[in-house]
Amino acid sequence: MALTEVSYNIFDVTSTQSDVVLISHDSNRGNVKSISISNQHAATAAVLDLYLDNEVGSGNNIYLIKGLNIPAGVTAVLDNVSFDNNIYSLKFTNAGGAPLSIIIR
Repeated sequence: MALTEVSYNIFDVTSTQSDVVLISHDSNRGNVKSISISNQHAATAAVLDLYLDNEVGSGNNIYLIKGLNIPAGVTAVLDNVSFDNNIYSLKFTNAGGAPLSIIIR
């Protein structure tokens, strides 16, 4: 499996993926304050898009980050992230290296 929710809001990503849902809209996951994305690959950078989707139709994505290059062994942290997960889904696309660890708080 390419995406596994190890624990509540902790994810292991084991391959490149597109349009993967981390938090579904109407999931009542509570407030999101920070997102940590760790590239565990020894040599390959991850290229990540992280965005909100209101599920109304295509082209409605609101990007938190787009084309972020996370070098091997580096962690990116997004602080002060806030969105209404009763309206938006949180999704990502990884076009680069894996594995990744994603922690949402």
